[in-house]
Amino acid sequence: MESVLAASSSVLSSALPPGEYEVFLSFRGPDVRNTFADHLYTSLHRSRIRTFRDEEELRKGEGIAPSLVQAIPNSKIYVPILTKQYASSKWCLQELAQMVGCWKQKKGHLILPIFYFVDPRDARHQHGSYQEAFEQHARKHSPETVNEWKEALREVGQMKGWHVTESDSQGAIIEQIVSEVELHLRGIYALVTDELVGIDSHVEEVMALLNTPSSIGKVVGIHGMGGIGEGINTIKERVCNHKVLIVIDDIDDRFEFDKIIGNLGDFSFDSRFMFTTRYKRVLDFFPGCKLYEIGEMSHPLSLQLFSKHAFAMDSPPMEDVVISEEFVKVAAGLPLALKVIGSLLFRRERKFWEEKLIELQGIPSTTENKVQERLKISYNELSHNEKQIFLDIACFFIGTHKDLIYYMWSGCDFYPESGITTLIHRSLMKLDEGNHFWMHDHIKDLGRAIVREEDIQHPYNRSRIWSADDALDMFRNARVKIFVNGLMIFGPHINEKVLDNNYIYICVMTSFFSFTVFRELNG
Repeated sequence: MESVLAASSSVLSSALPPGEYEVFLSFRGPDVRNTFADHLYTSLHRSRIRTFRDEEELRKGEGIAPSLVQAIPNSKIYVPILTKQYASSKWCLQELAQMVGCWKQKKGHLILPIFYFVDPRDARHQHGSYQEAFEQHARKHSPETVNEWKEALREVGQMKGWHVTESDSQGAIIEQIVSEVELHLRGIYALVTDELVGIDSHVEEVMALLNTPSSIGKVVGIHGMGGIGEGINTIKERVCNHKVLIVIDDIDDRFEFDKIIGNLGDFSFDSRFMFTTRYKRVLDFFPGCKLYEIGEMSHPLSLQLFSKHAFAMDSPPMEDVVISEEFVKVAAGLPLALKVIGSLLFRRERKFWEEKLIELQGIPSTTENKVQERLKISYNELSHNEKQIFLDIACFFIGTHKDLIYYMWSGCDFYPESGITTLIHRSLMKLDEGNHFWMHDHIKDLGRAIVREEDIQHPYNRSRIWSADDALDMFRNARVKIFVNGLMIFGPHINEKVLDNNYIYICVMTSFFSFTVFRELNG
């Protein structure tokens, strides 16, 4: 079969007009041409990212070559590698000034600087070798030109980037850079919200149910397999004497409606309630509830959603239609599976696609939880560190602000910045507007199922414990082992006389902390 390179080239030719690049790489040749810059370029090229590499030492004359005049504004992301002698090259400074000029036009350009063996403050304030370089330029160029170059350096010196020191692992940093570039490119291409594919017909039918005369019923229940996309709203308000719409997402048989909302009869006849659930039986508690079942996504819409994540396009390239149809078939109309599988395949080689298809097709139709099995192929492709971060979030940190956890993962040498970027890239999690971790219920269930499989019979032999009962049982019986990496308990919902019904929070992270933290608050 043809190499996936052909497919990727088709994607690029569709997404990029001739002559356009995704990344513009700027560096001073003698400093890093055969080392860091070459490794970075190779990694970007391997990820099928169309990169312009400027060989500044090969140029002649005084002006910027015509190819550069077009390459810089037509590129999406600029990656200048600022070395100690970067400012000694007028070519590099001309390029940097043009990059900053394009960036200031706010047309979607992004600058990701790399400070290679140089302090960002030296670039920002023109100290050290940068000061010496500008003293030389001042003798040969006009004050206006020199000031333009200095201002460009000041701007870039203040930007978030990577500071590479001699003690750093350059391979790991290059991986971070490539992941960051891919993440931004996906954001550029995905201009339409993927979750809204095929939503119109559902909206029309639900609105028809909501418009049912109040004398017939005022409750609409939306049910379907998790991952279908029932809704993301929470309870809006509690106002009994006004016409209201109350939407409650993902209820189950533990949901206590009377305690949270009150009696349906207390609300006006014009009020409406909309519940979403994965369990149709839950809706039996609401007499007269109008049911709306969200079935599997249609094949054309499934192919469109898959293509958005696998190719950053609404449809696959012609040479990839057949294999894309096969992936859509095994996803069985589940949007979550289409997103996760498509994200896994994005910019991967053809051989990888073929192996994953065989793996997915090998899942028996009688498998009890085929959804998790399909999602698990993306988890299996994660690195060890990425798996640890994924499992931590699934077990403990959904809804937690990322800054609270990054320090712990950094202390464990998990490299959270690149790890989180990969998880987002694979559609395994998101960060909400407040930078809190969010994970789909099916993916959370997958992570916890993976941990349970470490030891089905004995929870205290697992790497993570989130069940209050399991954790308390472990402490009562002195079963804490060194292979327990983390556990959390919250009370006073734990009905334990031993704890006098106090609020209790316990966190053990033996892979990072050498001690156990206990904190009790009187109830």
